Amino acid sequence: ERVKAERQELEARVETLEARPEKLRRLRRIFTPILVALSIVVFTVTVPAAWGARTVLNTDRYVATVAPLADDPAVQASIASRLTDQVFSALDVEGTLSDALAGLGERATVLAAPLTTAIRGFVQDQVLKVVQSDAFRTFWVEANRFVHEQVLAILEGESETISVVEGKVLLNLLPLVNLALGSIQGVASDLVGRDVTLPQITQGEVPSAAIAKLEQSLGIDLPDDYGQIAVYDSQDLEVLQQTLYTFERLLVFLLILIPLLVAASLLVSTRRRRTLIQLATGAAVGLVVIRRIAIILRDDLFERVDTERFPSVRVLTNELMDSLFRYTGILLAIVLLTALIALITGPYPWAVTVRGWVRDGARGIAAALGGRATPDTARSRWLRDHRDGLMFGGAVVAVALFGW
Repeated sequence: ERVKAERQELEARVETLEARPEKLRRLRRIFTPILVALSIVVFTVTVPAAWGARTVLNTDRYVATVAPLADDPAVQASIASRLTDQVFSALDVEGTLSDALAGLGERATVLAAPLTTAIRGFVQDQVLKVVQSDAFRTFWVEANRFVHEQVLAILEGESETISVVEGKVLLNLLPLVNLALGSIQGVASDLVGRDVTLPQITQGEVPSAAIAKLEQSLGIDLPDDYGQIAVYDSQDLEVLQQTLYTFERLLVFLLILIPLLVAASLLVSTRRRRTLIQLATGAAVGLVVIRRIAIILRDDLFERVDTERFPSVRVLTNELMDSLFRYTGILLAIVLLTALIALITGPYPWAVTVRGWVRDGARGIAAALGGRATPDTARSRWLRDHRDGLMFGGAVVAVALFGW
């Protein structure tokens, strides 16, 4: 009876010990798909966020993205038109012509409108030549760099050099307007009735001082916000600054969380190779989804914005989309290659067969190059019998690849 009791006790203990690993395996099988799903979701959310921070919040990359806009004909024409508006606003061309023609008689004043149109066409042609020049291209890059640095400084609460007029944060475009005036200096002199010598205006100059220089040079009064563009309403600055602060810290958290979730998924998994394949496949699907959503958002933007009137929106959006597609394309290639390596090195029958073909093919090529007899295996014999066809197929593939 004592021996029987000891045996029953040992059997119960063995059952308990055997049940623990099984229970642990069940828990691992439950938590693995949860961790895999979380990894894929976090990865899919983090990729566009990281791309945005890398492209939009980095001054050098932002400038590299917007620099090509200066060479786009539609953007050049749009900028020339807007600069012409600024020039006409400063010189009051139609009013000056009306006053001059009034001295010739009341009937002569009707010529003011067509003359203004003619002068506008001439001025816009001259300004367009400036916009198409190397000097403007250099100015465009420097201006965008300055603007981006200042906008980031505003959002980070570190700038005291941006002008604020009536609660609006304004960015200074006066150097660009001054450049346009310089292209028609002779016409400007005729319109103001005296020789005009335009001042030097730099991008970092305080707007009020630059406006004072132009007023003294042209002999006219200009609005306090002339040649400036409203970027932010100061009432919203606090919200935008808090949003940027939260976004930057959330991005850091997500970038740290992704490798932790992937490592946890592989650590908990009972079949790590399959889990790795699932992670890579899910990441690939997430990247495809990101690209499709980007295309949908781009098309929706183009439907809501008149890109003929604002061509810079189209060009800049396409530049940003190209950057996003390159970024996601590289990641897509990496995750697909990871999945392929995991599959091809696995114990699957087809993978074993493929590895056998590659191994025998490599040995055969090495033997042929070394002047030795090729291994006498079924795969080697098949490769030897179909050598000419394989060589022709390889040549066709090579031509196709290099052709692309």
